[in-house]
Amino acid sequence: MVLPQSLSKDTHKTHNKERLPQSNQSSSLTLVSWNMQWLGVTNKGTFITRTASDFKQLARILADLSPDILAFQEVDSVSAIEALLPSPKYKIYLSDRHTSQSEKFASVNQYTGFAIKSGLAIDNPPDIKALNVTLHTRKEHTRQAGKLRYGSYIIVRKGTKDELHLLNVHLKAGCFSRQNKQSSRSCRILKQQVSTITMWIQQRLDNNEDYIVLGDFNHRLNSEHQWLLTSLNQRLSLPAINLTENTDAACLARYTKRDGGRGKRLYRSLVDHALGSKKRLPILSTHMGKFTSINTQPMMSINISYPITAH
Repeated sequence: MVLPQSLSKDTHKTHNKERLPQSNQSSSLTLVSWNMQWLGVTNKGTFITRTASDFKQLARILADLSPDILAFQEVDSVSAIEALLPSPKYKIYLSDRHTSQSEKFASVNQYTGFAIKSGLAIDNPPDIKALNVTLHTRKEHTRQAGKLRYGSYIIVRKGTKDELHLLNVHLKAGCFSRQNKQSSRSCRILKQQVSTITMWIQQRLDNNEDYIVLGDFNHRLNSEHQWLLTSLNQRLSLPAINLTENTDAACLARYTKRDGGRGKRLYRSLVDHALGSKKRLPILSTHMGKFTSINTQPMMSINISYPITAH
């Protein structure tokens, strides 16, 4: 989900409502979710090295899409996403986790966040930090905060009939379906994260609020072996709709191996998804981007029916 940005150098969340200039636009909202795969400006602490040419290609892709909202994952800093989405067209909301010294790495981090296009009224509540699951250490028999990704949370046009709650997630990897060992550490963590998302969605339902949860679920929701969506909906008063159920998964992307070599990976099963409340339908279109010339993971674009007329 791409959010155009009128970028501020102050990357701390203010947790208050920000009213960007309203404009009369078409009755659809383009959301782009993109795992940027260790996007940073220094290339420190990561085996992925990006050149100036890589940044130009990434920026050109986003410029062509011109999304209203970008939900990004694996971005190390505001400066990194600024290099792709210059102000004043977009405003960047970087994960609250970047302000917590005990929950981030010293070298490079994988933050979630949003880039918002000027013209959308945005409220910026605290992120969902409970997705950074508290881990139990067997040796010391203590519990300590991990360094997993927060869920980035914004509200579009709060207080209007078009209010929309967006949660951008990047969940624990390693438990892609029931075919993975369910007692593994990865699956146990993912199940805790699903419980947190369930509570967040149920709160939206209780308040009669429209929502979309999108991002990198690290789970194949379209597979017959999925368990995440089933578990989620069993505990909700109204089921979440898989907005990417019919999205083509065939995506070829270039990647850098840990030994420095280059390769291409074909993604046959989606792990990037969007879940939404029934009211937010219909979805006008969804598609996955296909990139073979740059280091990046698949990009998901969603076009939803949504009024953006001035109030």
